[in-house]
Amino acid sequence: LQDPKEAAKELRRIVRDYGMCGAMLPSTGAAQAHLGDERYWPIYEEASNLGCAIGIHGGAHENLGMDDLTPYAPVNALGHPVGQMVAFAGIVFNGIFDKFPNARFGFLEAGAGWFLACAERFDRSWASHIQYDPRGRFLELKKGESVLDYIRRHVDEDRIFVGVEGSEPTIPYAIDLVGNKPFIYSSDFPHEVNNETCKEEIAEVRESEKLSTADKAAILHGNAERFYGLKA
Repeated sequence: LQDPKEAAKELRRIVRDYGMCGAMLPSTGAAQAHLGDERYWPIYEEASNLGCAIGIHGGAHENLGMDDLTPYAPVNALGHPVGQMVAFAGIVFNGIFDKFPNARFGFLEAGAGWFLACAERFDRSWASHIQYDPRGRFLELKKGESVLDYIRRHVDEDRIFVGVEGSEPTIPYAIDLVGNKPFIYSSDFPHEVNNETCKEEIAEVRESEKLSTADKAAILHGNAERFYGLKA
């Protein structure tokens, strides 16, 4: 991210020459610029041209107000979802999904709770804080569309994916809100987990009485296949 134009060239090389699925970006960007910032647009333009995945990792915790927080456990607990909220906000409110419609964005390793908080708060804030935007740089809603409607539209069009882990109590509500299309089982294997914990989390999804058979299939494999472009 330090040189987005060179990063775009590297993205093209690894996808075209080596068949990779896409790239991973840190949730808080680089050089104090959020991921919706215009300096990163060359990367998104290339991802859209390639039709590839952009994964966003929540483990970038610097400058989120937790640099001196001890012990590390709450930094991990809070840093991932807070980082994803910042990333998602920057991307949504700078109209990235509309500007680069063939790129797919996955907000991974932070669960579903942060996504629900954004869905709840974005509408009210957008309605009460009108942005002067003569250049049309920021979010543009269709007539009668709310920010939640906007998010749902881009979920339906396969531009937004969200990693979830095991038996999160928020998953059924999140599915009620936007459907099951965006949610991907996210293990982070082999970092912080092992074979047994992965099996336990998969079993939690498969045995959940609050998820339908279709929900479970979507979370455990179907959505990941679409996000990473794994189906022929």
